[in-house]
Amino acid sequence: MAVLGLGLASHAAAGKDKDKDKERDPQVGRAFRVPYRLTDTNHFLVRVRINGKGPFNFLVDSGAPALFVATETAAQIGLKPQKGKFWTPVDRLDFEGGATLRDVKARVEDPFQLVGMNALGLPGASIHGILGFTILARFRLEIDPSKDRMTWTRLDHDPADPPVPPQDDRNGPPAELQAMNAIGPLAKGLAFLMGKQPEVERLPRGFLGLEWSGPEAAGRVRIDRPVEGSPAARADLRAGDEIVRINGKPIDGLKAAIEATAAIRPGDAVSLSVRRAGADHTANFQAGEGL
Repeated sequence: MAVLGLGLASHAAAGKDKDKDKERDPQVGRAFRVPYRLTDTNHFLVRVRINGKGPFNFLVDSGAPALFVATETAAQIGLKPQKGKFWTPVDRLDFEGGATLRDVKARVEDPFQLVGMNALGLPGASIHGILGFTILARFRLEIDPSKDRMTWTRLDHDPADPPVPPQDDRNGPPAELQAMNAIGPLAKGLAFLMGKQPEVERLPRGFLGLEWSGPEAAGRVRIDRPVEGSPAARADLRAGDEIVRINGKPIDGLKAAIEATAAIRPGDAVSLSVRRAGADHTANFQAGEGL
């Protein structure tokens, strides 16, 4: 099993010294298990709420310089670019798994990658934006392709904004950028001729609020942490509890736990039995709504 770790924090002096007096983010140092989907085009896709609205599908792309929000998505949620300003302020980003960022900047734009892939339906899902370096550099990302979740650990680091490209109304964008941007309309034309690949239907998942782990060979699944304020936390499930059954199904490893929770939808009744200090306990609660 290969584990890919991405340490994306930049230690440039400008970014490190930025906003020294800014109040420390209470999530700094915390690790979050962020569910992801590997698209048909082998891109990592996570779900995000923007200013409390969504969820939306965003690509995880450390090669992109910043946060990009598609123009249609921005219009849908009322995120309006400021006249004469390159960046658009975003009050809050919420990632599935519990991580949150406040007061970040986005570029409202339709990068050719999004236009082309969405036009042809290549990823198997609509893509609403890109999480680039200025977002990802706030976390240490650990990606295990054999699992369905990444681990994002919040760093005490706010990266500097990338430089704003110079504007020249007389000459327009550089020729290279014009050529790249032409790929999007070209893909739309191909989609008209070839047809768009149908999008895979995704049903909303029920939210339990559990982070778990356990070696498959040992046949155990241990709760690492119930997410604060989640249905599991309110049902008094605790770190260290060993999961025995979910809705009556015996749990003998991570695969069994994932299969037992895959069909749970928001509002479904959940019965989760755990072993704690040698005794069995059963928590009955209702699944919440995930992103």
